[in-house]
Amino acid sequence: MRKFAVFLLVICVAIVIASLYGIGHDQVTYGISPEYYTRYKFIQFNLADSGAARHMTQPRSAVVMTGVKSTWMIGLAAGVALGLFALAFRNADRMFQSAMQAIGLALLITIACAVIGGLYGHNVLAHKGVSWWMPDNISDKPDYITVGTTTNFSYAGAMIGAVAGIIFLLIKNSRLRRQAEEE
Repeated sequence: MRKFAVFLLVICVAIVIASLYGIGHDQVTYGISPEYYTRYKFIQFNLADSGAARHMTQPRSAVVMTGVKSTWMIGLAAGVALGLFALAFRNADRMFQSAMQAIGLALLITIACAVIGGLYGHNVLAHKGVSWWMPDNISDKPDYITVGTTTNFSYAGAMIGAVAGIIFLLIKNSRLRRQAEEE
């Protein structure tokens, strides 16, 4: 029963961390290309013409909402996956500790991928151009491309990070079981 409670806690923590990451990511990238949000993300998440958007005095409030809406489900998926693999640990305390380490690893990989994507987008794709869809009325295409690439690499990083977290849990659990058998 205690391990099931830890499983649910891992999911909640992953959702919160993913949402906070999304907020931070979107605040930084909004500073690079506000058009990415005003011409794409706000429309995608129905914030451009909604009642909520009309009551927001600062676009940064909509950026916060975009950050949460675009990442909480990734946190849910990662939390479920990592929580399920963490159930293999023998006790709830070790399960929680190991799952938090796996979430931390996934977060670091996500951040690293986002930074790589930003650098690649800024230094390569912004000059070379992209084949993905962009609105016609973008005034600063290089910055728009930089933010789009950062976002795409961030999503890829989250998937890679979740897989790395699962591998971490499998290896750690295997080592702990071997140690217990040797004692």
